[in-house]
Amino acid sequence: MANLTADRRNRMAQILLKNGSIKVGEMAEFFDVSTETIRKDIIYLEKMGIAEKNYGGAIPKVSAVEKPLNEKEWVHADEKAEIAAKAVAMIGEHDTVLLDAGSTTSAIAKQLTIKSDLTIITNSLDAAGILSESNHQVFLCGGKIRRSSHALIGGWLLDRLKNIRANIAFLGSDGFKNQNGPTTVSYDESCVKSWMLRAAEKTYVVADSTKCTTTAQFAYADWADVTGIITAGDHIETLKEMIHNATAVIDATNAK
Repeated sequence: MANLTADRRNRMAQILLKNGSIKVGEMAEFFDVSTETIRKDIIYLEKMGIAEKNYGGAIPKVSAVEKPLNEKEWVHADEKAEIAAKAVAMIGEHDTVLLDAGSTTSAIAKQLTIKSDLTIITNSLDAAGILSESNHQVFLCGGKIRRSSHALIGGWLLDRLKNIRANIAFLGSDGFKNQNGPTTVSYDESCVKSWMLRAAEKTYVVADSTKCTTTAQFAYADWADVTGIITAGDHIETLKEMIHNATAVIDATNAK
């Protein structure tokens, strides 16, 4: 029963973000459940920061609506540069690096251009473009292009990741408020992140500290599953309280 409830709520979140609204009666008919059940589901999605109740249904909460990647890059750019510098400093000589798609990982890619002799594997069109003229071996994993994030996704990519072993991975997140780990707005990208996590000896979430005030519907790991989170910004103490020592919190502003 718990799995059916979780599946229904995940599907409702997808419909909500795709269509811009949901109606209680329509969802009850679609899922063949009572209107009271749907109202409870909406309350749950509201607590997760995904939905906002309105008359007869719900609309997406602003923070749950994904911005295009080119807009994200300008948000908290200084913090992302600090996070990127710390991430790059943690990479060893001749390491194999897995690089997720996202604005913070693109910032890492930019700073990786000053290094050399790494093997970098990514599903990010932007990161691959940035690194294409660098002194690294760069591998772009094939798959379907997700336009909003310029990420490659899908079964081809997941099959390839199953055969990869890396020293370190850097994964982005859309938030983790009221969650036990990092999340993303895309189910397909959550699958990619999960496989990257499995493929690497060490895995770091890279996210500015405001991500502790937002969330998304698809968790791809528990905090205990990752080596640490590299962060910067004004909400680090709140983030530390939220994580409760489940993993290392690395302040890129102060870390040397």
